Amino acid sequence: MSFIYNLLMALILISSIYEISTDKTPNRRWFNAIIILMMLTAGLAYGLSPDWIAYWNAFEGAAQKGVLELSALGEMVDMEYGYILLNKIVSSLGLGYASFTLIIAVIALTLKSVTIYKYGGYVFMALLIYFIPIYFFEEHVHVRQGLANAIMIFSIRYIIERKFWKFFLCFIVAFLFHKAVVAFLLAYWIVKIRFNNTTIILIVTGAVIANYSGLSGQIDGLMQFMPFGVAETYNDYRNELMDRGILGDVVKIITVLVIIFFNKKVTEKDEIFSVFRNLYIFGVVIYFFFGQGIFAARLPVFYTVYIVFVVPRMVKALRDDPVFKNILYIGFTAYTILLYVNFYNNWGDKSGFGNYTTSLNKWVPYGFFQK
Repeated sequence: MSFIYNLLMALILISSIYEISTDKTPNRRWFNAIIILMMLTAGLAYGLSPDWIAYWNAFEGAAQKGVLELSALGEMVDMEYGYILLNKIVSSLGLGYASFTLIIAVIALTLKSVTIYKYGGYVFMALLIYFIPIYFFEEHVHVRQGLANAIMIFSIRYIIERKFWKFFLCFIVAFLFHKAVVAFLLAYWIVKIRFNNTTIILIVTGAVIANYSGLSGQIDGLMQFMPFGVAETYNDYRNELMDRGILGDVVKIITVLVIIFFNKKVTEKDEIFSVFRNLYIFGVVIYFFFGQGIFAARLPVFYTVYIVFVVPRMVKALRDDPVFKNILYIGFTAYTILLYVNFYNNWGDKSGFGNYTTSLNKWVPYGFFQK
């Protein structure tokens, strides 16, 4: 991995260890400084996404089209209207594609970071879990998904406060950036389900059985008729189902077992823990249920991302019990570090993550301003 990613990993890890050991309120300025560095790193990255040329061409195309032609352009390049419109707005200001990628990173990380700081529990632990691998994929590669997910993560405050129309407005905006977010509309009601341990065991076990029995594949076939281009969007990600490692399955099961073990104790001390728990559990269920179908590619991500909040809030709720607190913190932090090392070994030399360069280079074919 390039120096910048190793530096970010080290800064977040050290900050997390300090926060856990001192149990003090995290320093907001230091937190913001790390977020700004993450924004610049993702926003200025050059050529990391395998689709970066397609995204650049879409930006140039939007700059040359009128507003009424953007819908047709979106269909031609297979990108949502909201994303194409944002391209048009930025280019209309005289800014180039390098400015656009930076703006995308700033928007996404602002929405995610303010939510992490507000609801993350142990904030730097939450940021560490987010950093690997969510940050790498959503802020560098799957940028449309990253922006849609950022809007939905921000909307969690409206779910907690039961402000449906504000949540629904966020959902509409997110849907305009990535259709795969469609299933997150259910989140407003999922958080109110009373998931006791028995219920969690039954639904997760049922999802695993449906996966391995082939039942989920049959249902998946029916769902390919979903309207508004949603089914086509998921079909585009069919290849992402190849080689879905067993490690991800095992870690999700272990995380569910940990939630079950501490569920009663944590919910008694943290009144909104159940919100994040429900969302994550639902993500695990659909992850396994659609494990053999096209919807397993992206649909669960909008729910399983809430592990960023579930684990740190569990650890914080158990801070009066240092044994359990330390076991959970060390266990999940060690796994996160191993995940980073695995990412380093598998992708460091095969992608731009191991040979990071920025759009500040003169030879980059696009700039910060329109030529």
